[in-house]
This record gives sequence, structure tokens and C-alpha cells, in this order.
Amino acid sequence: MLARSLLVPTVLAAATRSASAFLLRSAASPTFASSSRAFSNSAMSAGKPISIIVEADIKPERMDEFLALIQKNAEGSRKEPGCQRFDVLRSQDDPNKFFFYEIYDDADAVAHHKAQPHFDLWTKFKDSEGIATSVSKKAFGEFMT
Repeated sequence: MLARSLLVPTVLAAATRSASAFLLRSAASPTFASSSRAFSNSAMSAGKPISIIVEADIKPERMDEFLALIQKNAEGSRKEPGCQRFDVLRSQDDPNKFFFYEIYDDADAVAHHKAQPHFDLWTKFKDSEGIATSVSKKAFGEFMT
């Protein structure tokens, strides 16, 4: 039992280093670019859903406006063909920080989403400087339920 308990931290440390190296390589890879074309042309994307993870810091004085529009955006997005999931999460540590977790069937579904009026609410909010910062990342679904 002692040998097993010593092995677990070693394996976890190695896995963490490997995952960190993968993420660094992946971030630099052109297949993780922000355009839908990069996803649709990649052999890695064949048949895999696309996830978009957004981290946004909302200006406190614009919070009520944000909450109203993001609810409309989330509800509208969930009704779109090709949208598997659209979650809006609020940070436990910072009440002005939000995460959006979106899953789409493919690049066409992402393009469709970006052409919708409810998505335009978010775009206009960002353009009007309602956010302090916003970062989006795209990933391919590997092991999903």
C-alpha cells in the first residue's frame, strides 16, 4: 500500500507536466486559431464537436445590462440547430467574472451562431466597452458525454 501511495503523486506530477506541455503546443498550433475555417480544414476536427470557452470580466456598472443580454444570448443559442450546450458560469472568487461554455456540432454551427441576433447583443455589448477583458478559446471535443 505504501508503494502505491508514493506512486500516485509521481504519476500526477508527470501527467500535469505533460498536460501543460500539450496546452502550450496546442495554443501555438494553427488548428486552434479563432476562425471557423481553421477548424473545418483540420484533420483533427473530423466529426468532433467544437467547444468555445469564454472568460469575461464585466464592468460592475454594466452588470444588470450584461445579465439581461447574456440570458437572451444563452436561451437563443440553446435553440440553434447544432448547439449542444451553452452554459453561463459566474466565478466564485470574483462576482464580475463569467465563463461561457459552448459546444457546437461543427464549424458551420459556430458560423450560424455568430450570425444570430442574440449573438449580436454580446458583440454590441463588448463594442460598447461593457467588459474589462474577454478571452475566447476553442477546442475540439475528445471525450465528452
